[in-house]
Amino acid sequence: MDGERRYKLLNVIEFDSTRKRMSVIVRTPEGKILILCKGADSIIEKRLKTGQKSLDKTKEYLDIFAETGLRTLLIAGKEIDEEYYKEWAARYLEAATSDNREEEMGKVSDELEVGFDLIGSTAIEDKL
Repeated sequence: MDGERRYKLLNVIEFDSTRKRMSVIVRTPEGKILILCKGADSIIEKRLKTGQKSLDKTKEYLDIFAETGLRTLLIAGKEIDEEYYKEWAARYLEAATSDNREEEMGKVSDELEVGFDLIGSTAIEDKL
């Protein structure tokens, strides 16, 4: 993993206060498609695959970070296959141009943003 790696950005699913998360879909240099998601621990935890071995330890760290006043997020991801991505992207575009845009885009995004592997957490100082 030495050196720089470039990923092609395919889609951004924006953060909003209802979703409490955001995702990006990227193509790796090897041609794989990844979805990476960051968001509130309460939201991301529900979207993880079962049996995440590092979840308990990560939650311990989140508690420590939160106690010191840091704002915390979980980061998760998964690989998706090309055919699934093409089908999803077409439905996402259709949702983005529908009369009920926000709701439809939310439904299509929800379908994709499940079954994640936990990658890690972040904690940042967020002073006024």
